[in-house]
Amino acid sequence: MAISFAIFAIALSKLLFRASSGMKTIQTAAGKMESKLDGTLHALEGTMDEAEGTMKDLEAKIHALNSVFLSAEQLGDAANVLGGELDELTKDYADTEGAPGAKPFIRVIQGAESAKGLLKAWKRGKAIYVK
Repeated sequence: MAISFAIFAIALSKLLFRASSGMKTIQTAAGKMESKLDGTLHALEGTMDEAEGTMKDLEAKIHALNSVFLSAEQLGDAANVLGGELDELTKDYADTEGAPGAKPFIRVIQGAESAKGLLKAWKRGKAIYVK
């Protein structure tokens, strides 16, 4: 019985020694994993900070573009109004029977008026965009 107990004790001590060395290996691996995970989390925090900065910059640029689109809309409205006014003037001049030879001169005047209106609208849009 004593020999059996001695064999059992030796086998148990070998098993416990292997388990102990396995636990040390697991502990070392867990420590390395923890330090790597900390590094990864710090890198992720930096990435999220960069993403937040990028989003704020993008939002500011989108707000800046709003004025450009509003200026374009106002320029289109001004051109529409100018076109309507030019159409009315053309009809008024075309209906005038007293000066049939004056139609080419009237067209030049109309063209100058439309160019003047477009220039004013462009300057107004440029002034709004610069602000």
